[in-house]
Amino acid sequence: KVNNYVSRQGKANFSEGSLAHDVLRIIAKDGLLPQSAYTALQGADTMYNHAEMAVALKGYLDGVISAGQPSAYWREAFKGILNAYMGTPAQKFIIEGKSYTPQSYAKAMGIDASNYVSISSFTHVPFNAPFILNIPDNYSNQSFYNVPLNTMMEVVNKALEKGYSLEWDGDVSEKGFGRKEGIALLPATGEKDVFTNPVQEVAVTQELRQQAFENYQTTDDHLMHIVGKAVDQAGTTYYIIKNSWGNTNPFGGYLYMSEAYFMMKTVSVTLHKDALPKSVKP
Repeated sequence: KVNNYVSRQGKANFSEGSLAHDVLRIIAKDGLLPQSAYTALQGADTMYNHAEMAVALKGYLDGVISAGQPSAYWREAFKGILNAYMGTPAQKFIIEGKSYTPQSYAKAMGIDASNYVSISSFTHVPFNAPFILNIPDNYSNQSFYNVPLNTMMEVVNKALEKGYSLEWDGDVSEKGFGRKEGIALLPATGEKDVFTNPVQEVAVTQELRQQAFENYQTTDDHLMHIVGKAVDQAGTTYYIIKNSWGNTNPFGGYLYMSEAYFMMKTVSVTLHKDALPKSVKP
């Protein structure tokens, strides 16, 4: 991301955030560290807060760019800022009496980035083919596999039936996304009590989904972890999603996202290829 930002002279995205494929890409490139070997917390810190670091990093890069002639040292200086805030990552560590490097630990965990695929559903590109999704956080220009909406939903449902979980990327800015309530809905009208009583939701179509993406109603906001499904007393299907915002709602931090919200507001899902239906062959 840094190299892209500097080489494009600041005319690119540089902010906190990334996509699921970047985690897998970095595991393949640089390996994996357990938290016991690298917490990225400094001193007495117990919570992760990168707000100051993000501002410092961007300010430094903007200074490098404005100076007009980047030196041979700016990358090392950038790493110095990262290490000051997060500590230097371990290159060797011991787990259960065995010595590892980040690369050997990733191999021992059996994580192969090539076994994962990101699925999406948009009409501005051909179906059943890979494409580069033009959203700000796709700074690495990685490919997604595009399928019709009903196929994307089949992919998610079949994966859960097989016992696989999935990564979810999508929009959490809707009024129907209840962070405190632990419920995400897409109400068809303006009812006020949407989180306490079952309500009618939007009948989502491929066309509505595309329109919401193109007019910025659906944006790439947040990534979460799909772990299951549930049905309420009115027969509405929900996806059970593990969030990272703490144990601050009635469901211990988990979120119940309705099928309508999921269909409209999902940007992509990432999952293991073994979880795909046989009809989907990226």
